[in-house]
Amino acid sequence: MLTAQKPDNEQSRLASLRALDVLDSAPEAQFNTLVRSASLLSGTPIALLSLIDSGRQWFKANTGLPGVTETSRDAAFCAHTILQDGVLEVPDALRDPRFADNPLEMLRQLAHVAATALEGRRAIQQVRETSGEMHYHATHDALTGLVNRSEFEVRLRRVLQKVGEDHSEHALLYIDIDQFKLVNDSCGHAIGDQLLQEVGKLFAATIRARDTLARLGGDEFAIILEHCPAEQAQRVAQQICDAMANFRFAHDDRSFRVGASIGLVPVDDRWTTTAAIMQAADASCYAAKEAGRNRVHLWLDTDTAIRVRAGEMQWAMRIEHALDQNQFVLYGQRIEDLGQKSQGIRAEALLRMLQDDGDLVPPGAFLPAAERFHLASRIDRWVLQHALAWLQGLPDARVIRTLSINLSGQSIGDRAFHRHAIESFRDAGPRICAQVCVEITETAAVTNMADAAVFIKQIRALGVQVALDDFGAGASSFGYLKTLPVDYLKIDGQFVRDVVDDPMDEAAVRCFAEVAHIVGVKTVAEFVDRPEVLAKLRTMGIDYAQGFLLHRPAPLSDLLLAGGAKGVAVCA
Repeated sequence: MLTAQKPDNEQSRLASLRALDVLDSAPEAQFNTLVRSASLLSGTPIALLSLIDSGRQWFKANTGLPGVTETSRDAAFCAHTILQDGVLEVPDALRDPRFADNPLEMLRQLAHVAATALEGRRAIQQVRETSGEMHYHATHDALTGLVNRSEFEVRLRRVLQKVGEDHSEHALLYIDIDQFKLVNDSCGHAIGDQLLQEVGKLFAATIRARDTLARLGGDEFAIILEHCPAEQAQRVAQQICDAMANFRFAHDDRSFRVGASIGLVPVDDRWTTTAAIMQAADASCYAAKEAGRNRVHLWLDTDTAIRVRAGEMQWAMRIEHALDQNQFVLYGQRIEDLGQKSQGIRAEALLRMLQDDGDLVPPGAFLPAAERFHLASRIDRWVLQHALAWLQGLPDARVIRTLSINLSGQSIGDRAFHRHAIESFRDAGPRICAQVCVEITETAAVTNMADAAVFIKQIRALGVQVALDDFGAGASSFGYLKTLPVDYLKIDGQFVRDVVDDPMDEAAVRCFAEVAHIVGVKTVAEFVDRPEVLAKLRTMGIDYAQGFLLHRPAPLSDLLLAGGAKGVAVCA
């Protein structure tokens, strides 16, 4: 037999053939039936369903050649067949008496059936591949390729069911990346994403292939250690912490040290729902972070830190409810001018939560939870909106000289909040802006120095005054006062309470007052609760005083009744 020439489309033909994924596959009944039918129709003892590979003819099905699976391409009739459409016969096939009934049309149909069946295999395979891809995307995190939260909870639920059946031991690790925000904010989100990818690979290298590693979202990861007692799980968790301690994330010419705070919870039959065990793991992770970061905290039933965390979660839900139902109330506390009395009231606006039974909750009870669960900025938006509305609704605007509004550290570092606040001040107009003083704690300002400096400059340009609250409570120097152009320093109450009795407190207050006067900033002393303290502050040159001795907090509307024309600065 003459060797057939290779067709012009040889490469694309081979690619299509291999895409069928049928070469060297197992025998299949439908194809065996096709070749037996062809043999009967043509009256020949041998019938083959051949596929021409690059150097061979491979038989998907054959009858009459038992045990033969392939031949050389040079000896293949079908190597000629692929050069044309239809069925190949010898030149005198039409004159051959075997074909008197002209079965060629039927053979063509059988060939078409075989081709359709093979293409059908490919279509089914493509559907399976597409379905697999869709399932993968639905169950995996796009950034890291790890299991996502939804799939993780499915697997955790499966493990809990297994525990209920055989009382086996497993462990859950809840991991939060320490200092991720520093990298993300200073280098940008794209670099932060690179850090998450590298950390994910580091975690994967520490655990077994059978374990489940997931990215829950943001900088939070979780691991299910199957058939792993608590003691062994602690060793694994510590290995992760050790690896993170040695890990350095490099970007440009900078190197960042990051860590992992890990909450470890044994997965045993005490847990009935995934929500309960995930809550315990999250609380344990938070306890690890509070204890110093890059460490492991093992969950215990008697764990005080966990009970505190659980209490904060309850407060977070109550805060959400209060925001949704408008159950916050603004109170105010007057601030007295210790020098020449000025017209109009100055006061600090103070927040209270109104419970369903009518009782008021002080901010110290719920603000820690608001900070922990990132609700502080939402509360600040509520306060800003209602404080500005109260000022705009006054029948006589002159009665209020200044109303100050406290902002959290989260809001100072949140540029979206900055835009919201600036838009609110612009909408309120110059007259209202001149009556507002925004209070920022010293710690929040120093922690978010760059953002704070920009925000302060922007709102002061609109006529809003700025006070640096709790001054002296931090460990920073006076140098940053050159960077932060504020109008008031509010001296922290820890120095004011015992200024008469403690020489150190007296020296600190004098120092604060002298520096403030040098830079042209007014001073406010907080927590004034004794007449002798008030008298001492006057002699030290303090400009304003605030405390229970002078005024106990009351609803904002009551300030107008009790304040008269006294000078009071209001800070909300």
